[in-house]
Amino acid sequence: MRRMIWGLLLALSAAAPNASALRIEDTTVVIPVIGRFAGLPPSIWRTDLFIANPYSPVATVTANFYVTGGAMQQKTLTIQPFSTLSLPDVVLNTFGLTTAAGELELSCPSGIEARARIYNAGSSVGEFAQAIPGIGKVHLGIESFVYGLSGINGNRCNVGVANPNDTAVSLQIEIRDGNANTLYIRSGISLGPHQYLQYNDVFSTLGLTPQDNVTVYFTTAETPIYGFASIVRNDSGDPIFLFGTGPNV
Repeated sequence: MRRMIWGLLLALSAAAPNASALRIEDTTVVIPVIGRFAGLPPSIWRTDLFIANPYSPVATVTANFYVTGGAMQQKTLTIQPFSTLSLPDVVLNTFGLTTAAGELELSCPSGIEARARIYNAGSSVGEFAQAIPGIGKVHLGIESFVYGLSGINGNRCNVGVANPNDTAVSLQIEIRDGNANTLYIRSGISLGPHQYLQYNDVFSTLGLTPQDNVTVYFTTAETPIYGFASIVRNDSGDPIFLFGTGPNV
């Protein structure tokens, strides 16, 4: 009987699909935007950066900060095996810039993970922040699908997309309501190498009626992109960051 039970367990385990955790690491990891810039006075937005080396070799990381309207800044970082690196106010303390924003690309031959924390310091209502995951370039696709967006009930919504490639891309943005009706569509948007585009308060910016349960599609026929959204509370300023997926790719 015992043999029969063990045989059944082995057969069931062999038939079951392998479970795996979500993987976002890569030899090249993209964070669509980091920054250090003024908000509503006297607040200022800053960025903390966290990088993890989940492997046994020492990680030598090349950090390329593609400053919007400025020169690319590069730093080399070293992380010990199975260790992490914390870089507070990274734009100022690591790259030496008091005011700047842009895409961040982190490269390491053995692979790494990373995330950023963009926070508002100095606001009269206190500090608030949002976490932005770095996603491996290999995991990005030509579609970026962000859903469940809201511009009502005390919310405003910002949407954006980053081009993590060495060449320009041509994008399409389409915004749909919860019933898949197209509210806005625009093709032929050119986005330069390692640049990002952001629509702050997207409903107001694009002249759309504010509503709930909206989806944004960023698509390109060429190379991977990183689409995102940030839903912000008007009363507290508290933001939630959402990254795009590629269900139709």
